[in-house]
Amino acid sequence: MKVIKSLILFVIISCCYAHNSIAQQLVKTILVENARMITTDELGNVYLVGQDNGLTRYDLNGDSTGNFRSVTNGDLLWVDATNPLRVLLYYPNFSKIILLDRMLSVKNELDLKKLSLFNPPAVGMSADGRIWVYDFQTARLKKIDDQLNMTHIGNDMRIESQTVPRPSSLIEKESKVYLCDPKNGLYTFDRFASYINTMEIKNVSRLQAFGSQLIYRNNDSLMAYDLKTLSLKTIPLPIQNDFIDVRIERSRLYFLYKEKLEIYNVPEE
Repeated sequence: MKVIKSLILFVIISCCYAHNSIAQQLVKTILVENARMITTDELGNVYLVGQDNGLTRYDLNGDSTGNFRSVTNGDLLWVDATNPLRVLLYYPNFSKIILLDRMLSVKNELDLKKLSLFNPPAVGMSADGRIWVYDFQTARLKKIDDQLNMTHIGNDMRIESQTVPRPSSLIEKESKVYLCDPKNGLYTFDRFASYINTMEIKNVSRLQAFGSQLIYRNNDSLMAYDLKTLSLKTIPLPIQNDFIDVRIERSRLYFLYKEKLEIYNVPEE
């Protein structure tokens, strides 16, 4: 049912664009300063990161429900809110991961340098509560736990795929791990870090996955690629210099601009 609703959601969004009616469903506009990144969780919360590396969480209605900021770990590169009770923050300058609880309070800090993992280009949460890390130096996907124990290590990708992935992000969804490499494509692994294949989906820095659909931004368009039907849907995005990103979650569509976050309601039924 969740997958079906997600597919319906994308169709509704397409219709909204086609009839220019999406503006009528605006829930809230939040004025921000120097925004640079957003992500969302399955509850419809949206997490916004500013140039000051501060993290602010807003609920479905655009009300602020928490914030966090670290001044000692450098730039905040990545936020993984796949599990809203265990939010992952990644600071590459110090090779450090911070895990936050549902109140956005620090739950744990992991120093990846202790595992000889220096500035890995992509990290992310696993469904089992562990953490995925792509080690560029060895070209291997690895999984670690909270105590920095290595639980799974993939094969050398230089041998598996005859390439060296340089992913900008990774996510796990439906027991699959996706490494987004803008140049080489989308690398897919199983939940044991075993390499499956590389899809010729390029110029993608990050994505969302809903069942068989992969949703990602490509230049000025939002794309939905269906892994089962191999069909591709395209939706034009706002052509504005200050437009940064878009996210879909539950009954909400989020547009991030440098100085504002717009939240739209998209009926699921």
